[in-house]
Amino acid sequence: MYVHHRITAMFPEVTAEAVAEALGEETAARVAVVLQPQTPPPELASQLHVAQGRQPVALYTWQGDAFRADVVTGAEVPRTKRTLAGPSRRVAPDDLLVHVAAVAVILRGEVLSTAAQQLAETSLYVSPGLSTDLTDQRIRDLAQRFAGLPEPVRVALLPRDAVEYEGGVVRRGAGNIAELVQGQRDVPAVVYLVDENGRVTAGSASSTAVGLRSQLDQGSLSQIVTGARDSDSATATLTALAARLEDASEGNSAVERLIDVLLYALPFLIVLGVGALLMIPVRQEKEIPWPAPPVEDGADAAQPHPRGE
Repeated sequence: MYVHHRITAMFPEVTAEAVAEALGEETAARVAVVLQPQTPPPELASQLHVAQGRQPVALYTWQGDAFRADVVTGAEVPRTKRTLAGPSRRVAPDDLLVHVAAVAVILRGEVLSTAAQQLAETSLYVSPGLSTDLTDQRIRDLAQRFAGLPEPVRVALLPRDAVEYEGGVVRRGAGNIAELVQGQRDVPAVVYLVDENGRVTAGSASSTAVGLRSQLDQGSLSQIVTGARDSDSATATLTALAARLEDASEGNSAVERLIDVLLYALPFLIVLGVGALLMIPVRQEKEIPWPAPPVEDGADAAQPHPRGE
């Protein structure tokens, strides 16, 4: 780990030891935090990557008001994923160590498993280091709304590049991201992917657990997730998602209440129906005579009289 001494002078909490602790011992990567170099940061990151035996490299360069992050992964990674934006390219000084920890999670291929673990404790998980318009208070408010739904749903916002890296390199095909994040829990999961600029690029939904009485199946949930997505705002996306889920839950609750009422009243309705049938007198069938054959006009005159009369 390398941190330029002038960086530490400006930000005392940013030291080589602190960076190493944020990265973790299990992450095989090199991190450098430097002043703005003469060489373009992406080129410098690639040079460090080669110099370090093609191990993953995370380079943070000071840009005057924030750090720029450039992450280069291993040589076995497809060319399109060798340069990884990570959660965000622009990192505020106070968020540097958090960003390093987030990059470590990415490089270890633990983005989805970390999200799954976090969603076991909360209804809304926003991956650290994402560049969104969400505030901490807004995240707490939205988490309460998701937790208060009659049909609970857990939601995660994850970095797009990191998920693609994990799916294409670590897992060799991730499938439905929401299904992986949901795990074995009964509560369905929703995942939105966010790019380095904070744009919400995609959304996915897992299936509802089998046997769970719900009208919110995967098809309808996927439609809600897609309809709520606002590519320009994570706040607008999650707010719309919460509102749509609340509306859907209210509709389902009304139907469920009607079903419960009918199921409760059904035995009484059956008893009343049987009683009404027993009180109806049984009518005897009236015998109806067969009609007499028609008599033609003048029939008596036409009949012959007996002889001798």
